[in-house]
Amino acid sequence: MDNKITLYINTIKYLKPSQMYYRVFNRLKRELYKRKLLLAKIPGELKVREDFNYVIPELDFDKDYLDRFSIEGILKDEFKFINLTKHVELSNAWNNKELQHLWRYNLHYFEYLYKLAYVYSKENKQDKYYGKFKDLIGNWIENNPYAHGDGWHPYTISLRITNWITTYQILRDKIISDNDFEKSFRDSIYLQYKYLQTNLEKDVLGNHYFENIKALIIGSVFFEDTKVKNRFKKELLKQLKEQVLEDGMHFELSPMYHKIILEDLIKITYWLKDDGVYKQLITYIQKMIDVTYSFEENFGKTPAFNDSADGVSKDYKCLLEACKRYFKLIPQSNTSTNESGFYIIKDQNKKLIFDTGEICPTYLPAHGHCDALSFELSSNGSPLIVNSGTFRYESGEWRDFFRSTKAHNTVSVSSQEQSQFWGSFRVAKRINKVRRKQFIYKNIEFYAGSYVSYHGTEHKRFIGYIDENKIIVLDYVNAISDGNIKSYLHFVPETSVSIDNNITHIVNNKETIKLTPIGISKIDLEQGWYSEQFNSKEENMHLIFQRDVGKEVFGYLIDFSSNENKIIETEKGIKLIGEKELNINYQELGDKL
Repeated sequence: MDNKITLYINTIKYLKPSQMYYRVFNRLKRELYKRKLLLAKIPGELKVREDFNYVIPELDFDKDYLDRFSIEGILKDEFKFINLTKHVELSNAWNNKELQHLWRYNLHYFEYLYKLAYVYSKENKQDKYYGKFKDLIGNWIENNPYAHGDGWHPYTISLRITNWITTYQILRDKIISDNDFEKSFRDSIYLQYKYLQTNLEKDVLGNHYFENIKALIIGSVFFEDTKVKNRFKKELLKQLKEQVLEDGMHFELSPMYHKIILEDLIKITYWLKDDGVYKQLITYIQKMIDVTYSFEENFGKTPAFNDSADGVSKDYKCLLEACKRYFKLIPQSNTSTNESGFYIIKDQNKKLIFDTGEICPTYLPAHGHCDALSFELSSNGSPLIVNSGTFRYESGEWRDFFRSTKAHNTVSVSSQEQSQFWGSFRVAKRINKVRRKQFIYKNIEFYAGSYVSYHGTEHKRFIGYIDENKIIVLDYVNAISDGNIKSYLHFVPETSVSIDNNITHIVNNKETIKLTPIGISKIDLEQGWYSEQFNSKEENMHLIFQRDVGKEVFGYLIDFSSNENKIIETEKGIKLIGEKELNINYQELGDKL
C-alpha cells in the first residue's frame, strides 16, 4: 500500500480543477456563514405557491416505501433507517456523533414525513398526526442553528426541503390555520433554500449536485422564483448531458444511484410539466427507464454493482408506474448498455448481468467497487449468484471487504485489488485499458470484456450463452502462474453448495445447477458474507476456483440441466461433449476480443 501522500496524489490527479477550487471555496464560505459574516435575509412578506400539486402518489405513497416507516415508532421518536432502529431524544439526536453518520443523515432527510402525511390524510386528519408533524419540524428548527451541523450540509438540505414542501401540500389546510408554525415553517424552508443556492456541492458533483438542483427547482416553484428556476433548468440540462450516458445509465455506474437519479428526474419533470424543457426531460427518462427495466425485470433485486443495495432507492415498479401514468412512457428491454458496459444475457428463466465497464467516472470514485468483469445471475426471478453487496459507508474492515475484488464474482490475482480503493469513498490508481465486445463464435453468442489492473495484470473474461441450459465462463490472466490466481463465485444465503467428484452442485429455491471446472487445480468452498441491504449481512457460501499452474485459460460451465456433460481439455482449448459436441479454440476465441 502506498503512503498517504502518494494515495492523495493519485486520487486528486483525477479531480477536475473546479472541484479542488470549490472544495476550498465552499469550506471557507461555510465558515463565514457559521460566524454570521454571511447571512440570508427573509423577505417581510413571503409568498408561496399553495395551489401546486407537488405529490406523486405512485412514488411518495408507494406502499413498499411507506412500509419502511412505522407510524407508532414515529409518534414516540423511534425511527428505523438503513435497518437500524433507534429511539432518540430528538433535541440531542440531530448531531449526535454516537449515531451512525448515514443514520443521522436519514433523520435530517425527513422522509418519514410521507408516512405521517399519508396516515393523516387517510385517518380523518387526526390532530395527533399533525401535532407530530409540527413537533418534528419545530424541533429541527430549534436545534439546528443556521449553518451549523449536519442539518446544514447541502445534501441533507436538498432532501429535506423537497420533503417538507411536498408534504406541506397534504397538511396545507391545517398549517395555514396555525399562523405561528406556518411562519416559522416557511421562513426555515426559505433560509435553507437561499443557503443552498450559495453552497452547491460543486466540489463533489454527481448525484449530490443533482439533488441540489432538484431541491432548488422545487424551491423555485414553491416560492415562485422565476430567476432561480430558469438558472437551474439550464444547469439541470447540463448535468443530464454529463450524468446520463448515451445508453441511459447514470454515469456513477451504480444501479441503486441510477434509480435515485431517475426518481429525481421524474419528480422534476412532473413539476415542470408545463415548461419548455419538458420534452427534453422526457427523452432522458425514457432512456433511464429502459436501463432500469432491462436490469430489474425478473431479476429479484437491485443488481449489486458498485455501491448498490435494496431498501434505499424506491422499487423499480413504482418508478415505471409513475412514468406510464404521467408521461405515457413504456420501458423497452435492452441486452446491453454499450457506454456503461453492462451486458444482459437472458432467456425465459434466467438473467445474467455482466459488468465490463469502468470502476467509476474519472473524477467521482466515491461509489466504485473492484467488480470489473463480475456478474450476477438470477433464475426464475430469484437471485442465485450474487456479488457480496454494500454493507455500510463507514471506513474500516467491512467497507474494505465489500469493495474488494474477492467480494465479487470475478478473478483475483495474488490477492491484489483491481483498483486502489481507500477510505470510505476514495480510489487512487484504477483499472485501465477497459474493452468489451459482443460476438458470435461457433454459433454461440459470446460477451467479452478486459481490463488491466493497477498492478499491470490483464484479465479477459468470455461468457458464452451456449443454450437455455448452459453458460460457459472462461478467464484469461496474463500473470505468471504462481498458483495464486483465483476466481470467486458467491451464492445467495441459504444456498446448498456441495462438491462431488470435482463437480459442484448448487441447490436453491428448488433450482439445481451444476458447475464443471475448466483448467482448475483446486476448488475451495468457504463461508462468506452477503449484504442485501445496508447494515444487514448474512453468512453465505462462496467457491474459490484456483487456476491450474501452466493453464492460460480457466473457468467453469454453468449447467441448469440434469444431463451429463463432459469437458475434455485439448491442446488448443476444450471439447464439450453433451447433447451436442462443441470445440472451443482459445486462440480463436481470444482473437475475437
